[in-house]
Amino acid sequence: MDINAVISWPLASLASLFQYNSNWNIILLIIGACSIVSFTIFIERMMYLHKSETDTNNFILKIRHSINDGNIIEAVGICEETGGTIANIIKAGLLKHNRSKQQIENAMEMSGLIEIARLEKNAKLLSIIAYIAPLIGLLGTVLGFIQAFAEMRMSGLVDISATRIGEAMEYALVTTAAGLVVAIPSIIAYNYIVSKVEGFILEIQTTSSEIVDLLTDRHEI
Repeated sequence: MDINAVISWPLASLASLFQYNSNWNIILLIIGACSIVSFTIFIERMMYLHKSETDTNNFILKIRHSINDGNIIEAVGICEETGGTIANIIKAGLLKHNRSKQQIENAMEMSGLIEIARLEKNAKLLSIIAYIAPLIGLLGTVLGFIQAFAEMRMSGLVDISATRIGEAMEYALVTTAAGLVVAIPSIIAYNYIVSKVEGFILEIQTTSSEIVDLLTDRHEI
């Protein structure tokens, strides 16, 4: 049995499945689907992050005034009216206002973990798409070259068709380019979302610490 035939037959079969002149260029369809998913996730995350934003300075001024007046119910109402990530975390702390400092911090920390998970939801998919899209494109390139060399082997040096070889080579390079076109914006979008989430986390830590101090000072008084 010819070992080369055993190895080349599965590769040729796989290449024919993704052939460049097929009505369904599966590699390009997969890359196209990745681009749609990536774009959809980015838009959805940006809308959610925008919705979660709060005018922190104005919000804290209102909360500080209510806490200093001893009106916790009003402070909770401000959180509910304001909405968003930081307001939800502060509300969790306010609901434990008559507990110890440790319990207040634990409540806000637990709420913070939930809110951060919501901020990061699906963002990791952008990183995955940015990683696999070039690999899918590279797979298309390899399969395209397999087809090109198969054309050369089957046609022979005399009857070789430069047009068909060129088409196979073109398809091979197009898939790599398509993968990069999807990957580059995806990794930029992922890093942008991560930077926004990190900004939220810093703001959460600063604000939470201030609210805990206000509630603790109130107990001591």
